[in-house]
Amino acid sequence: MIYCQNCKTPYEGIYCPECGQSVKEFNKPIKFLFVDIVGNIFAFDTRFWKTIVSLIFKPGTLTANYVQGQRARYMPPFRLYIFTSFLVFLLLSVYVNNEVEIDEGSRTEINSTLKKKLEDDATVLNSRKVQTQKQKKEADKKKLIETALKVVDNPSQYLNRYIKYVSWSMFLLMPIYGFYLWLFFFRSKRYYYSHLIFALNQHSFVFLFFMGLISLQLLWPNRNAHPEFYLGSIVPIYLYLGARKFYNKRWFATLFRLFLIGVLYSLTLFMALIAILGIWAQNQLG
Repeated sequence: MIYCQNCKTPYEGIYCPECGQSVKEFNKPIKFLFVDIVGNIFAFDTRFWKTIVSLIFKPGTLTANYVQGQRARYMPPFRLYIFTSFLVFLLLSVYVNNEVEIDEGSRTEINSTLKKKLEDDATVLNSRKVQTQKQKKEADKKKLIETALKVVDNPSQYLNRYIKYVSWSMFLLMPIYGFYLWLFFFRSKRYYYSHLIFALNQHSFVFLFFMGLISLQLLWPNRNAHPEFYLGSIVPIYLYLGARKFYNKRWFATLFRLFLIGVLYSLTLFMALIAILGIWAQNQLG
């Protein structure tokens, strides 16, 4: 019989039945703590690689197993989504920093054109004959041109800020995609939570796929051929096979529903990207 150091409850075993605290002792030499940390890392790796292998090579199986209660062997879907999302947007930022640039001649030409436009607008803005409402429009146009000049001088910096906005927005769009799945596969008699888990795993696979494409571009940037881009057809095939496995519907019914979901979600993404661009531009103007 031992007593929990947190709530003083007597118990036997590894975890306190009252508060859940582990009996693990931290007041010991550093080498034991090091061994414990290494053990946790390898335990994480075991779950991680099982999850990745199942996610990539068994479409729909990971979600089906997780929803049916086989959870201990896999990473939690939301944690997997966070992990893959963080890595793909990090790689995208690195790619933007390395690849997105404007040559000096084009930058000079663009800057000259924008500055000339800025000077012309300043002349109109200072004219006493211009009405107040038009002055406001001209002032907004001036801010827009000034922002464009900043973007031209350092495009990667501003694109990275936009990418950050996009990465945040994906967390808000995920429940919407889950809702579309619930709406079109309503007869599967699954709760919304199950559809959301499936949506998380689908996005995690897509993130892994694009991580592979971006990594190839970063490792071998000066290739004449890019056959990996033709592998984009893998994504819809994977999504279809996963939906067939998870929802157990006929092939045409599954394909038709996924097509409608794809159209709706694409429109949602497009509108979200436009809205994010407006928010980003407004912040830059402010």
